[in-house]
Amino acid sequence: MRQKLLFLTCAILLLTGLWLVMKPDSGSLPSSGAIADPKEILFAIHHGSTPDSQVLQLKIGDTAQLNFVSDRDAAVHIHGVDMHIVLSAGMAQQVKFNATQAGRFALEVHDTEMQLGAIEVYPR
Repeated sequence: MRQKLLFLTCAILLLTGLWLVMKPDSGSLPSSGAIADPKEILFAIHHGSTPDSQVLQLKIGDTAQLNFVSDRDAAVHIHGVDMHIVLSAGMAQQVKFNATQAGRFALEVHDTEMQLGAIEVYPR
């Protein structure tokens, strides 16, 4: 009986410790209670490259405005969703992204396979 109680106590302490160490950090995610304005992000392509790969964090139900500008013609694909954006050199392009499913969706330029960034969608 005493061994079972000791085992149960150790298991509870171990599970509690694991939960505390591995729980998601909700401080960096959008709040679920507030209705926020659509988020915007700019993906700029200059000389076939981008200065930084960017990550946009959303929750299911959020809408974001993706802004693109490129100094050459390009086609951008968002992996995991059926979105293809055709960019014309020197022309700004705006696209609405509705977060309908959770996951990480990479944005990639088709011809060069360059990663522009990602959209991370979290459950509410």
